[in-house]
Amino acid sequence: MGFLKELGQFAGEVTGKVLGGTVRVAGELTGSPFIKEIGNGVEKATINTGKTVGQLASGTYDMASGVIRNDNTMLDAGLADIGGAVSNTAKGVVVSAKYVYNGGKDMVVGMKDEDMERVKLGAKNLIAAAAVTTLAVGLVEVVDGVESIESAESVEMIANPNIDDVTPH
Repeated sequence: MGFLKELGQFAGEVTGKVLGGTVRVAGELTGSPFIKEIGNGVEKATINTGKTVGQLASGTYDMASGVIRNDNTMLDAGLADIGGAVSNTAKGVVVSAKYVYNGGKDMVVGMKDEDMERVKLGAKNLIAAAAVTTLAVGLVEVVDGVESIESAESVEMIANPNIDDVTPH
C-alpha cells in the first residue's frame, strides 16, 4: 500500500527536519560545525527510519491482504516490501558499524603513534555516531514506549475459570 510508504517518508522528513534542524541551530548558536554535522546526520537517519517504517507497514498490510484475499501478487509485493525494509536496516547497521570501527581504529592507532590529532578525530567520529544513533533511534523508542504504555492501560483482565489452586506436597 503506497499510502503507508508515503506516510512513513513524510513523518520521517518532518521529524528529521525538526530534530536535525534543532541540533543545527544549536551548532549555529555555539559556532560549532561539529554540532551542525550531527544535526545533518540526525536528519538523514530519521528520514531513512521513516522510509523504512513506511515500507515495513506497507509490506505488512499488503502481505496480510494477500493472505486474506488469497492474492499471490499482493502477498509477493508485501514480502518484497518487508524484505526491502530488512535490507535497508541491515545496510544501515553495516554503515554504522564501519563508522564506529574506523573511529575506534583511529583512536587506537593515534594513541599508539602518539598522534593526538588522530585520537581526537577518532573520538569525534565515535561521538557523532553515538549522538546520531541516540537521537534518531531514541525518538522511535520514545514513541514506541508511549504507545506501549497507552495500550497497556487499555488492557482489560479477564478471569480464567480454568485455573486450579494446587497445593505442593
